[in-house]
Amino acid sequence: MIKLLKAGFFRLKKDSIFWLFVFLTIGIAGFTLFRYASNENVNVQLDKIVNEFIMYIGLFIAIFVSIFVGKEHSQGIIRNKIIVGHSRISIFLANLIISIIGSILCEIVYLVFVFIIGIPLFGQLQMSLSQFAIILLNIGLIIISFCSIFNFISMICSEITVSTTICIILFITMYVVQASFSLTANTDKYITHTYTDENGVSHIVSQELDPNYPGDEKVKQARMIYLSIPEGQAMELGSNDPEYLRQMPIYSIILICAINILGIYIFSKKELK
Repeated sequence: MIKLLKAGFFRLKKDSIFWLFVFLTIGIAGFTLFRYASNENVNVQLDKIVNEFIMYIGLFIAIFVSIFVGKEHSQGIIRNKIIVGHSRISIFLANLIISIIGSILCEIVYLVFVFIIGIPLFGQLQMSLSQFAIILLNIGLIIISFCSIFNFISMICSEITVSTTICIILFITMYVVQASFSLTANTDKYITHTYTDENGVSHIVSQELDPNYPGDEKVKQARMIYLSIPEGQAMELGSNDPEYLRQMPIYSIILICAINILGIYIFSKKELK
C-alpha cells in the first residue's frame, strides 16, 4: 500500500488536472470574495463564504477523479500493478486515498485564501469554535463521499471518456434530485406570524397548521433522501441547522462505507483489459 501511495502522490504532483483544480479553486475563492465585497447593499458574514465552495467542489472532484483514476486504466497502470503483486483492494483504496487528499488540499487552499483576504474585508467568523469544527467535519465527510462515489465509478469503468461522462452526469443528477426533495424536506409544519420590536427581537404572535403541509411521514422520507445525497448536504451546510449538522455525519459514513465495500467487491471481480 505504501508503495502504491508513493507512486500515486508522485503522479498527483505532476498531474495537470490536479493543478488546474487548484488554480480554479483559487479563482473561485477570489471571485466569491469580490462578488460579496462589491455588493454594498448586503451585509455579508465570513461564515457564509466559508461554506460556499463545498456546493461546487463535487463537480471538480467528478472531473479530477475520473480523469486521474481513468488514466490508470487507459495507460495499463492498474494491470501492471496487479502483475507485480499488488492486491486489488490495495489499488482501489490507494486511489481513493489519493483522490481524497488531493480534493481536501483544494478545500484547504480555498479556506486559507478566504481567511487571508476575507477577514480584513468581512471580519472574523461569527460562529463558535464548536460550530466551525462540526462544519469542517461535515465538509471533510462530504468530500470523502464525493471521492468515494467517483472513485467507485472510475475504478469499475475502463473507458476514461465513459467514466468522466458518467461522473459529470451523476453530479448533475444529484444536484437535480436534492433540489426536488429540498422543498419537502424543509417544509415547516406551522405557519408562524411574528413581529420584531424596537430592539430587533422577534416575537411569535400566532402559529397555525400549514394546509399544504405534506405530512410528517413524507417530510421524514424526503429528509432522509435529501441528506443521503452529498450535494444535498453541501447545500444544507450553510443553514447551520444544528439538527442537520448532527445528522449529516451519520448519513455520510453510511454512504462512504456502503459505496466502497460495493466498489471493492465489483473491482475484485472485474476483468481488466
